[in-house]
Amino acid sequence: MRTRPPRPARSPVGASPDGRDRPRGVRGARRGAVMLLAALAFPVLIGILGLGIDVSYWAMTRTTLQRMADVAAQAGVVRYGATNAASDALGVAATVAELNGLPAGTRGGNGTTTLTDDYGPYTATMTFVAPSTVTVSVTQAVPRLFTGFFLPTATQPVSATAVATLVQRTNGGQACVLALNSNGYTTIVNGSASIQMPGCDLRTNGSLLINGQPDINVANIVASTIVTQNGNGTCGSVTCIQGTAPMPDPYADRYGGQLTVPSQTVSVANGQMTLDPPPTGKAYSSFSLSGGPYVFNPGVYYISGDLNINGNVSASGTGVTFITSGNININGTADISLSAPTSGPTAGLLFGSTSSAYQLNGGSLVRLTGAIYMPDANLIVNGGNSTTGTCLLVVAADVTFNGGGNFYDTNCQATGMQPIYDMPGVARLVQ
Repeated sequence: MRTRPPRPARSPVGASPDGRDRPRGVRGARRGAVMLLAALAFPVLIGILGLGIDVSYWAMTRTTLQRMADVAAQAGVVRYGATNAASDALGVAATVAELNGLPAGTRGGNGTTTLTDDYGPYTATMTFVAPSTVTVSVTQAVPRLFTGFFLPTATQPVSATAVATLVQRTNGGQACVLALNSNGYTTIVNGSASIQMPGCDLRTNGSLLINGQPDINVANIVASTIVTQNGNGTCGSVTCIQGTAPMPDPYADRYGGQLTVPSQTVSVANGQMTLDPPPTGKAYSSFSLSGGPYVFNPGVYYISGDLNINGNVSASGTGVTFITSGNININGTADISLSAPTSGPTAGLLFGSTSSAYQLNGGSLVRLTGAIYMPDANLIVNGGNSTTGTCLLVVAADVTFNGGGNFYDTNCQATGMQPIYDMPGVARLVQ
């Protein structure tokens, strides 16, 4: 007996199997719910969009301010390296910031450690911290384009900060010998002279002439005009830097006021081998040493006239300064060991004079630690000298090497001395 397959169930009258014939009220309710959700979400979406626009605008502004602060801080540090003046560094930093978009405003601060520049929504602060760090902070009050509708203030402060410092050069950057005169050949190295100062520079504000084949072992030869070797204008194997800006006297403020010799004089007793500084307000008359051994006790020795240390003299002294109104001559086979004070008004100064000549003649064995400061003198080092010291720096009007000399700038600050920064270090952003 055949059976019939079951018939499919019939849908209710007026309804389709896929549900497309549901009541219109249900479909309308769903559309209303979607529109309600969209209406509720729309302000949130607008707020997120507005916040995104504001944040992007602030980020773009901060990038601009950061670029401004970076170049200003670096420029300030470079200026400090050239002048060693914090006020110059801050002034240049502010000027460069203005050249890069900061509106020129009212400047304030003390000008030496802090300088401010304010104009409308902009505030810039430049600070200097020894030994050579310049910080530039720039703040701008930026309008809140959309978020101002939801937040109590109409502007958003956006800031950028840059910190730059001088990093010491890996080779040189400090001078052991500086000739201040800028006219002609103010530093001359002749014949068989030997100059051994591998850690520092031989520096002149004029031109430098190298004759013959001297042994020159220096970090750099630096001249404000030209360097000439045997008339051909080349430096050979020596690193030469030419055409630099003349360097101001680095010791004028530190030692310039100490070079005045009292007019009243006293004499050293005959045969006296252990010597003390002259009484306050007085100076020794011209000083000429023969024989020895001499011992100089600590202090400042003012000498009205010349200081002559003759051949075969042995002399030593620690914490001593010699200031003369005449010339200084160390002759023959003198054996000298002298070091400058490490504290006090003449800290680091070994020989000082306003005279015209300082001469080290052949055969002298000289161990000196300190600065030779003779801004008007011609320093002459003649053949056969062995001049050494832990830290020996020279500042003179002119310098001539005919003989040997070892000059060092190691551990100068420990001996109370001020290094001679003849070339700026490398300006580097550290933040």
